[in-house]
Amino acid sequence: MNNTSRRDFIKIAASLTAGFGLANLPAEVMAALNKSGFDNAPVLLYLQAQSCSGCSISLLQSSNPSPHILITRYSKLAFHADLSAAAFSKAAEIIESYINGSAGDYILALEGSIPFNMPAACEINGKPISDLLLKASKTMKAAVAVGACATNGGVPGAEGNPTGAIPLLEFYKRNNVKPFLINIPGCPVHPDWVWQTVIHLVKAGAPELIDRDNEDNLINSPKMFFGKRLHENCPRYHDFQEKIFARKIGDEGCLFEVGCSGPITFSDCSTRWWNSGTTWCIDANAPCVGCASKKFAHYKSHSFYRITEKIKNERSNTKDN
Repeated sequence: MNNTSRRDFIKIAASLTAGFGLANLPAEVMAALNKSGFDNAPVLLYLQAQSCSGCSISLLQSSNPSPHILITRYSKLAFHADLSAAAFSKAAEIIESYINGSAGDYILALEGSIPFNMPAACEINGKPISDLLLKASKTMKAAVAVGACATNGGVPGAEGNPTGAIPLLEFYKRNNVKPFLINIPGCPVHPDWVWQTVIHLVKAGAPELIDRDNEDNLINSPKMFFGKRLHENCPRYHDFQEKIFARKIGDEGCLFEVGCSGPITFSDCSTRWWNSGTTWCIDANAPCVGCASKKFAHYKSHSFYRITEKIKNERSNTKDN
């Protein structure tokens, strides 16, 4: 460190901000660190509503670039509950400083659904997250709905849920608010989908978005990731055409009859793969559960539930035999 200049030292400090909870410093200190950091990197205010943090965990599994680079060079993470190490009153100050507009421009990222019928089911510092989201709509530059829960309600929004869980876009519609919003579905979301969208926003403006709602696809989702049906690029598509179907999980052949949702899912999983290109659902001989589809987990008839029931029945039959 003897040869490190003051400017380089401040850059290093900025790069460690999120990982060590320094994002709980006063807003003016954060602003000074950010100015010395990386030009044009957007400030991300990452909030979580009704979620399991699975999307956050997935985002932190990115490998090229690494999470540390992504949250310091390509974006500046102002706040994230899972990465904050300080007392929450300090974190609440950071959130409020951005939402009230005093801390400067930012992009709001939301993971999780909003409990529309039960606001008290999700609060931050004693305030319903719905109140914070409405205030943020007046100060944020854009909103990014991260994962299935934030884009279509996900598991919290399943049939019969007591909180009235709804996605971010629907929440704003019900409140007659029309912010610029990008939907990035998935359960969990693929890290590439989020980070490449954020980088695209900064370097080239908004990516081309799906501008028409239909039965299966989500409006406002980037076409570069969600423009084609997964089924069209499935390596087992030939089996589907030849009517060679698997009869149980693990069989060769098209997995449609054991609950595969590829035909109703728009995503590039079949060409992008997961876990740093290691595998993906069909490659692992498992059916697609349609986690990027508009209907994911909403109804008991969805394959997400039918697959679970099928596995339970198979295990029960095995025990009986």
